[in-house]
Amino acid sequence: MDGTLLVSAGDAIHPHNKERLLEWQKDGKNLFLATGRLDLAILPFIHELKITKPVISCNGGLVRDFQTGEILFKSDLALETIESVLEVLRPLNANYHIYTTKRILGPSNSGKIAFFNEQNKVLPENEQVPITITKTPLDELADGEFPLKILVIEEDAEKRATIKEALRPFDLSVLASAKNLIDIMNPGIDKAHGLNYLAEHGYIDLAKTVSFGDNENDVGMLMLAKMGVAMQNGIPLALERADFITKTNDEGGLALFLEEHILS
Repeated sequence: MDGTLLVSAGDAIHPHNKERLLEWQKDGKNLFLATGRLDLAILPFIHELKITKPVISCNGGLVRDFQTGEILFKSDLALETIESVLEVLRPLNANYHIYTTKRILGPSNSGKIAFFNEQNKVLPENEQVPITITKTPLDELADGEFPLKILVIEEDAEKRATIKEALRPFDLSVLASAKNLIDIMNPGIDKAHGLNYLAEHGYIDLAKTVSFGDNENDVGMLMLAKMGVAMQNGIPLALERADFITKTNDEGGLALFLEEHILS
């Protein structure tokens, strides 16, 4: 989604991408979304692209079928693990959010929470991102609600490195989904894990799959699919591991690649 399908502002699908992907599905081809966001935070795009296939979200920590509302797969973090991580983050004054199967929680209206709250002002009620601002997020969790990811938001590169180093002792998947973001999930969880789940359960044939991405959380998926395509705006590791490089997200690089290599 971000840095790939969407324009850099993160609030819209590039119009060329939208046009091509709607045609793609009309021609009987399958389209799956994989995102570091919570799936409930991309509902406008799910509706806009008329997605009927399961969505991979929270970097593979959640796979949900929006046709039925059924959670097909989840990898929820143990509450003790979250408490331990937050104990490490607090003295570093790290800003964090917790993504669950039902909403996003965080201690302040900042970071992605602030971004989504602004979007909520103009979105219809059925597409608004469910958000709770609280200093005690674990106390707020309801029955049947499962925490999937901790997101750390930090603009300073040195501080991000310090935070990553502090998290090193934990047996967790720690990945960047954007320049200023650190995503923390259970060990082994990434978008490639979500893609593998879909393959193992008959939703997708990896030998006939093309994946697109731009950041660290996309690298495994780019390598797993038959054809991995990195956006020109991607990080060096994504560019190195991909089979192809296309134009940037702001140029509609996804659609341009499909036209040049798949649809021609």
